[in-house]
Amino acid sequence: MQENAPLRPMRSLLIGALVLFLTLMVVAAFESYRDLTMVQAREAELQDELAATEDAILDLEERIVGLREDPAILERLAREELGMMKPGEVVILLPEDAGSP
Repeated sequence: MQENAPLRPMRSLLIGALVLFLTLMVVAAFESYRDLTMVQAREAELQDELAATEDAILDLEERIVGLREDPAILERLAREELGMMKPGEVVILLPEDAGSP
């Protein structure tokens, strides 16, 4: 029995080191999982933002086609946004609050 006595402190030290190592591994795994979850959430946000941007691009492309191919759209925008009119037309501007009592 006396031959095993010097091994006891070594065995306790090894068990302590193993417990410490396992604890550090669990903490690292938890932090990695948390980081992965955050990255996945950010990826989902970016995917939503990308889809919204792609929808906006499609809307703009449709507007471009409309402006190139439909003269009525171009004329309406010129009148509404730029205040343009055809020669000989008379524009009557009404006050904005004309409909209120």
